[in-house]
Amino acid sequence: MSHFKTEIMKLAETTALTNKDIAKVVGCSEKTVLKYAGSYITRTKAKTNLDDSAWEIQKTVLLPDIHHPHTDERSMEAVNRFIFDYEPDELVYMGDQISLDCISFWNRNKPLLKEGQRLMRDYDDFNKDILEVHENITRSDIRRTFMMGNHEERINTYVEKNPELEDFIDITRHLQLIERGYKIIPYNEYHRVGKLYVIHGFYYNMYHSKKTVDNFEGNVVYAHVHNPQMYTKISPVDRKGYHMATSLPCLCNIKPDYHKNAPNHWVNGFGIVEHLPATGFFNLYVITIVEGSFMYNGTYYGKNLD
Repeated sequence: MSHFKTEIMKLAETTALTNKDIAKVVGCSEKTVLKYAGSYITRTKAKTNLDDSAWEIQKTVLLPDIHHPHTDERSMEAVNRFIFDYEPDELVYMGDQISLDCISFWNRNKPLLKEGQRLMRDYDDFNKDILEVHENITRSDIRRTFMMGNHEERINTYVEKNPELEDFIDITRHLQLIERGYKIIPYNEYHRVGKLYVIHGFYYNMYHSKKTVDNFEGNVVYAHVHNPQMYTKISPVDRKGYHMATSLPCLCNIKPDYHKNAPNHWVNGFGIVEHLPATGFFNLYVITIVEGSFMYNGTYYGKNLD
């Protein structure tokens, strides 16, 4: 009998340590821990009343900054093919799904830019080009989450100046999101995927990921800035208690007209999260898209290579 057995079994029964952590504490191999304590998942299952579904990995696709009608069509087409193949359990629209240029504060004195634009048409075209397409290529029981970004917030800003239009131009009401089963996340609030907090994004400075993790002190993924960045913060007291903030690329046109061909740091892409509901453990994958193409799990998505 191994002289480690008593200590291993005691730690397994009285703590939530993983096999790897127990091995470090005791000073033995993970194989020895497995021998006397069994697998971590089996041990955790026995301590909870969770059903088996809580131990099934959940797959989430994060869709950042679509900015319809300024969507990068090649990127979105590749992402749609991926969604069909991947069969996610949840789609999260991370905010700024619709650009809403016609009611933008920035365009208030630029009638030429707004010529021919109509708000209801923006809603209807987004529904047809994005929401209905995704509803047709995903399972009927998929979870759909619709987060409000600063572009959707333009509606509330416009209503503040034109209160007679309240409810009439409401995006949730016009797109019938609640009736269609979408979970609505108000502007500047968060959605959780396991232990990961999903937000639209608050900051736009050079080191936005550092500022985000410093202020949230948790694991956060966000959109808003149109470029990928990551920063990790580790507690000097608890070296295992690190937190990470990650920004995602965007799904909109990365060379908008108003930039007037000036260089920028925008990148096309999206995010994937796989998590275990029973523990909240997750892995976040940032997918960058170059000229409408990317690869995932050995499969190429994008333009023909002929």
